[in-house]
Amino acid sequence: AWPSLFEYYNQLQATMAAIGDTSWDSVIDAMKDSMSYSISLPTWMRKIQSIMDTKRNDSLGFEIVEDSTDTILNPEVAWTPAHVRLGPQLSNQEVKFRKNRAKFTKKGLAKYLEIPVSSIDERDIPIIAVTGSGGGYRAMIATCGYIRALQETGLFDCTTYLAGVSGSTWLMALFYTLAEYDTSRIIDHIKARTGVHFAFLPAAMELFTTAPTDKFLLHGIIEKLHYNYTSVSLPDIYGVLLSSRLLVPNNELIVDRDNLKISTQRRIVDTGAVPMPIYTAVRHEFGLTGAEVEATNQSTTQPDSTVTKQRNKRESWFQWFEFTPYEVGCEEVSAWIPTWSLGRRWRNGVSVDTAVPELNLTLLLGTFGSAFCATLSHFYKEIRPALPDIAISQSLDNIIKENDDNLKEVHPITPAGIPNYLLGLKPYLPPSCPESIHTEKDINLMDAGMDNNLAFYPLLRPEREVDMILAFDSSADIPDVPWLELTAGYTKRRGILGWPVEAGWPKGEDMEKDLEKMEESEDVDSTREALDKVQKEKDKDRRKKLATKSKHIMGPANAAAKSLGPVTIWTGSIEEKSTDRADERLAEEENTIDEEYKLRSPYAGITVVYCPLIPNKKIPGVDPDTSPYMSTWNFVYTSEDVDNVIALAQANFSEGEARIRRAVRLIYERKKQQRLDRGLAMRELWR
Repeated sequence: AWPSLFEYYNQLQATMAAIGDTSWDSVIDAMKDSMSYSISLPTWMRKIQSIMDTKRNDSLGFEIVEDSTDTILNPEVAWTPAHVRLGPQLSNQEVKFRKNRAKFTKKGLAKYLEIPVSSIDERDIPIIAVTGSGGGYRAMIATCGYIRALQETGLFDCTTYLAGVSGSTWLMALFYTLAEYDTSRIIDHIKARTGVHFAFLPAAMELFTTAPTDKFLLHGIIEKLHYNYTSVSLPDIYGVLLSSRLLVPNNELIVDRDNLKISTQRRIVDTGAVPMPIYTAVRHEFGLTGAEVEATNQSTTQPDSTVTKQRNKRESWFQWFEFTPYEVGCEEVSAWIPTWSLGRRWRNGVSVDTAVPELNLTLLLGTFGSAFCATLSHFYKEIRPALPDIAISQSLDNIIKENDDNLKEVHPITPAGIPNYLLGLKPYLPPSCPESIHTEKDINLMDAGMDNNLAFYPLLRPEREVDMILAFDSSADIPDVPWLELTAGYTKRRGILGWPVEAGWPKGEDMEKDLEKMEESEDVDSTREALDKVQKEKDKDRRKKLATKSKHIMGPANAAAKSLGPVTIWTGSIEEKSTDRADERLAEEENTIDEEYKLRSPYAGITVVYCPLIPNKKIPGVDPDTSPYMSTWNFVYTSEDVDNVIALAQANFSEGEARIRRAVRLIYERKKQQRLDRGLAMRELWR
């Protein structure tokens, strides 16, 4: 009932705001609306209860359960049993996709670089990935603007992966379903559907009680209730309400159930015509208690091992799960299930359910974007800047600080769950897997932005061999939270070479020390502690000052500027060397590391193109910090609002488009030269 209460609060707030108006007619109208809303609420709830009753043969719920075993509507119910795949390697389906995609990226690269198609060897084509960020509707719309810019320049046809966190996953869902990969259609759809708040129940109830949208929107949650995948949670309800605005076309009579399954996105992905989508969520693993740490230390034969240290820490950490049209799984545990089997229960690596439909996007949209499932500690950090700096707030700060360890493990709102497919597989999983994952009935998942608001981690799987990542950051806290630096710590822990250690926003000395600790840490917990320190040092005015001071100059000296512009490019190295941040920063400031040299180097690693959504003088009056409609928590956009966000993203991308094109060319030439050098070396070897 929380959306109802939320909307009632909005109506009440509107009533109170109207009191200051000269016309009392507006006050009376607002009060009438609020009273009408409250009176209608019980009737709506009874109607929903009746609809979802699966035992009455004249109810919609009963009809949905009957349809769930229909192999025409849900062909996956006949695909039994499903099996868990173990190992870090890519699935056979993804390998095949990459081969097919290379045929398209070959043509795309030839057009983008203006070179003959016949001159390109597929082995030389850069593997380019895109990641969007979290940030609610702002991120959804901005990511659309960035993708539109990629399509207009031709770079989109050169990409292999499209990953997202939270709000950008909503854009991905539209891109691969309703819009059929056409950003103009997405923009028109968003304008038509986001003028009404998703939690405005009169509009939602109209869809929930009218064919064909009733069955379209409610069959996912009714199936979950009937088959008892896991208990229905607030993120599930949130997902259904979001879907009523985002996944229903403007012509509500043409809804297509196939658009609600991630697995059906493979129909076009299989051909290689579009990049492969990677949706993300995280599982929160709570650290051991003091007593559990002691017990584990006494029972282990390797108390000083890195694995033991990680498992025994009191601090908690997050495990990343990815959802693609082919598989759902977690790299950390190297275990994967077919996406069409999502929702089944498992034992010993085999599904034990039959005739269970795939868990669909009406629920998953809520999971991917469930930022409200944050811990109390995280939630307080988010709202603290908005609180007045008075005695009671300072007292609350002290209480939070004293109890922070405990508050980091409290989720006031329970995350959504999927059946735990790892049960019974303990002997086959890495020893670093936490004990809880072998015993818990469900895997509870939430917004990946709880850990990192950019989906770098699934793109850094060594098997994916990504050469360039285009990171479109529409976060609310640019540049205060170091997503890039946090990724540096992740690559160090996982032994992934090639990440550009200098990537990130310029920091003050105190924050620099915390980041050094984060990158030097050998385990997840120290990294999270360092990140918490950085967050505590946030200066909420800093972003606006830096953005307005930035001259948006794109050149080797950009890293030495006091702020980053709308496009910054870093290239890492696979060569083993010191990763001292001070040395790297000094080298950049002195222009001793030329950008082109780093891109051409045979030791070049991953190239990161970072595009933060910051103000641009070409789009006056549009500022993610100060434009009210760009708040993460705003879910009502006018057509003008949508156009403004799209325009800002496109203008920012255009600032660095020439440098991005040059970087792609240099990566292609480097890979080509390396292939030729290997061939020459082999011929010399066989002489």
